[in-house]
Amino acid sequence: MSKIKIGFIANDLSVGGVSAVLINLCNRLNKELYEVHLLLLSANQKMETIVPLDSSVHKHIFDYPFSDNYSLLSYFIAAFNKKITLAKSAPVLNKIADLNIDILHFHTLPRQLVIGQLAKKANKNLSLIYTDHLVRLEDSGYSWYQKLALEFAHKRFYSNYHVIAVSNAVLNSLERNGRHDIKCRLQLLENSINTEEYSRIKPLDNFHENHFIYVSRMNHHKGQDTLIKAWLKLNNPNKGKLVLVGPDESNGSFHKMAKEDDSIIFTGSISTIKQYLENSNYAVFPSQKEGLPISLLEKMAFELPVICSDIPELTSIISDHQEGIHFKLDHVDSLVEKLDFAINNKMEMIEMGKNARKKVEEICSINDPIQFHNKLYNQLITD
Repeated sequence: MSKIKIGFIANDLSVGGVSAVLINLCNRLNKELYEVHLLLLSANQKMETIVPLDSSVHKHIFDYPFSDNYSLLSYFIAAFNKKITLAKSAPVLNKIADLNIDILHFHTLPRQLVIGQLAKKANKNLSLIYTDHLVRLEDSGYSWYQKLALEFAHKRFYSNYHVIAVSNAVLNSLERNGRHDIKCRLQLLENSINTEEYSRIKPLDNFHENHFIYVSRMNHHKGQDTLIKAWLKLNNPNKGKLVLVGPDESNGSFHKMAKEDDSIIFTGSISTIKQYLENSNYAVFPSQKEGLPISLLEKMAFELPVICSDIPELTSIISDHQEGIHFKLDHVDSLVEKLDFAINNKMEMIEMGKNARKKVEEICSINDPIQFHNKLYNQLITD
C-alpha cells in the first residue's frame, strides 16, 4: 500500500502556539504510513530553534505575499478575485500538483484557503482540511452589515473544507455563524500539551516578590497595551515585576508605552518558556480573541492562576475564582482591580493555581492528536 501524501500549509513557522502544534504533528505522524510535506508561504522558521522539525519531513518554502490585517478589502479580494490568488500562488499550486498530494491540511489565515480551492479544481480527488485556531467575527467591532459581508466571504473561504476546531469556543462560533461547509466534517480537537513535561518545582507560597507573566506575540490584538497601562496605574507596593515574553510586532510602541519602568521586563523571543513560568507566580492573559492558546495551557500546567479578559475563548477554560479571575476586556481599571486583588489575596490565588493544574490535566488527558488525525485522514482517503 502506497503512503498517504499529506501536505501541510502554513504562513510560516514563527514563534507561537500554532507553529508548535504543527511541528509536533508533522514530527509524530507515522512515516511508514504518511509522506509528510510542509509548505511554508514565507521563510520565517524561528520556531524550529525551539521545536526542531524532524528530518523526514519534506519542507518547501515559497515567497507568497499575504496580508494578516483585518481590512474588509483584503477579505473581499481573497474571496471574490481568485485570479489574483492564482497568479501569486502558481509556484505553490505547481508544487502541490508535482507532489500529487492526497490531503492538503491548512494551518493558515482563512484568506489562504483559496489556494486549496484552486488546487482542488486541478485535482478533484484532493481532500482539504482546515484547523481553525481562532474565534472569528465575534464582537469584532464591525457594523452589522460589515459583519454580514464578512460572514459571506468566510463561507466562500471554508467551502470544500473539513474543519477542525481547536476549542469549544471556536466550534460554537463556526456553528453559530454557519461558516463551515455542511457537506464536510466539522470536528473538535482541543489543543493540548504533555502535562508531564510541565511541572512546578518552586512552591508558589515561597515567592518573596510577585512575578506576573504574559507569553504572546506582542501586538494590539493580544492586549499588551491594556496590560501595560494597567500595570503603570497599579498602586500597590508589592506589585513586583511584569514579564512580557514574545516577539515584538508593535514596532516598539509597547516599549515606549512602558516609559522605561524597570518593573516591566521585555524578553523578546526565547528558546524555552519553562524557566520563566517556574519563576512566576501569576499569569495574565488580556487577549482580544483566541482559540485555545498553548501558552495558556502551559501557564495552567505550572499552577499559575490566570487573570484573563472575559472573552468566551478564555472564560470557557478559566472559570472566575476557580482557575483564575476575569476582567472586562480592554478595560484598564477593571484589570487594575484584578491585579490588586491577586496581590492582596495570595493564598486564594494559590488555590486557583492548583485548580488550573487539575483543569489542564483533564483537558489534555482526553486528547490524542495522532489518533484523531489518523482516523480523519483514513476516512477521507477511503470515502
